[in-house]
Amino acid sequence: MTGDMLGKDRDVEPLLELMQESARRYCRLVRGRALDSSSPTVRRAIACIQSDLAGDLSLHSLAATLSVNASYLSNLFKKETGSTLTDYVNRKRIDHGILLLNSTTLQIQTIAQDCGFLDLHYFCRIFKKATGTTPTAYRKEN
Repeated sequence: MTGDMLGKDRDVEPLLELMQESARRYCRLVRGRALDSSSPTVRRAIACIQSDLAGDLSLHSLAATLSVNASYLSNLFKKETGSTLTDYVNRKRIDHGILLLNSTTLQIQTIAQDCGFLDLHYFCRIFKKATGTTPTAYRKEN
């Protein structure tokens, strides 16, 4: 790659960061409006999920964080969102993975870890189930 190409890449980085931050803010605004009718418990659960996708987002961990019974949280979350907590967490993690695949050159292993998947093979399996393609193929296509 020539020196000119490297300079152009550095010029684009601030623009990409601005675009990503704008997209994040817009998504937060839309989510806030969509959650207005949800119970405080589900809103808090979703806020926990969004704030730490790489963290422990198991049903029992979230229930403990929210000081509610795990069965209660599971049933309430399914009733209000139409999705199980695990499916919702995995979808948010995959959405984040798609964002990273589209906007960075990070290795797939690093993206998996940033999305909360400690096992690369599990990340690839869940990614393929959600998108119909592997993370590597997705990156090449996009």
